[in-house]
Amino acid sequence: MASVKKVIYVWLVRVVSWLAHFSKNDQVIYLMSFADNLDFIQQLNQRVPGRLTVYYLPSAATGAAQLAQAGIVTRPFHDSVRFALTGIPVITRAADVYLDNYYGFTAGLTRQAPQRLIQLWHAAGAVKTFGWGDPQTAQRPADDRRRFQTVYDQITDYVVGSEKMGTIFAASYHVPQTRMRVLGYPRSDRYCKSDWVMQTATAIYQKYPAFKQQEVILYAPTYRAGVQFALPADFKQLKLRPDQHLIIKLHPHLAEQERDLQARYPNLVTLVPEFSTDELLTVANTLVSDYSSVVFDYALLPNCQKIVFYVFDWDHYEQEVGLQADFRDWAPGPLVRTVVDLNHVLAMPGAPLQLTQFNQLWNTRNDGHAIERTLAYFYPRVTTTA
Repeated sequence: MASVKKVIYVWLVRVVSWLAHFSKNDQVIYLMSFADNLDFIQQLNQRVPGRLTVYYLPSAATGAAQLAQAGIVTRPFHDSVRFALTGIPVITRAADVYLDNYYGFTAGLTRQAPQRLIQLWHAAGAVKTFGWGDPQTAQRPADDRRRFQTVYDQITDYVVGSEKMGTIFAASYHVPQTRMRVLGYPRSDRYCKSDWVMQTATAIYQKYPAFKQQEVILYAPTYRAGVQFALPADFKQLKLRPDQHLIIKLHPHLAEQERDLQARYPNLVTLVPEFSTDELLTVANTLVSDYSSVVFDYALLPNCQKIVFYVFDWDHYEQEVGLQADFRDWAPGPLVRTVVDLNHVLAMPGAPLQLTQFNQLWNTRNDGHAIERTLAYFYPRVTTTA
């Protein structure tokens, strides 16, 4: 039934979009599902003054409020008949549409050159498979698969931080490599800005002064389907030194489960609700993750001392979700499946990681100038000579 509804909705979008496509304008639309690319949006607004409108999903409402305070036009949206009738004409007529995620309704858009659909993915790299690389995709109905490919084909420009990520996109979405724009991942700029790193860390230390004297271990596992997360039974055997502090940061939708974990392991788990995962990376001496893209961000920070992949559900995850085939080859830290092994790795002294090769592979152009480079590519300034 859900699949039928999606087919009908895309059909409605297609009709409305076709009726609207006869007139074009110079407007720029940003579709926002993650509120972590605000610097880029604000600089984009300066580059195209008076032309930008941000359509945001409920999950990005807080970020949208900040943009509105900065004078940027924002509009809430979600898939609905109302959005199809009012939002789709605006998007169809726009010169450029930025997307930070997969938006199924774009399969129905009538897009004609020179309109550009520009993908700003919400991760700097990929551990998990996606698109046609996802083992579940082949199990989906034929209508779903056709819709997926139509969405992928609509995108004219994929902004990425490395040739590696571009190659993965091209293979995962069955699109030409020529659509990849290796300009840098705009959201990564903050990690290369010493002022932002210092100010963020200072704010955290002011709220949690004990962190400054301790080894901060940030555990940030990836989002799992079903909006749930459960640690294995042996997690209670985790052993921390007196000078180690374990902060658990789950997906924002799992705040209640974070509190449950703290209640279950009060002597092990610390919650820091006031700060995001991105911000906590600035004070972490050790990052424990699994299949999350957070490792690509952490690798850019000067305080990066240790990365551990705690993959207790490796077999299930590899089969059900899928992992990049060469993950083991480039993972910048050990892969452990048990708490016994995790204890062993955490007990080892930390030291600045040698990540040159890893960053050359994944963070090639994530050098603090990605926003500047991306805006210059899409909106080159016209120079005149006397």
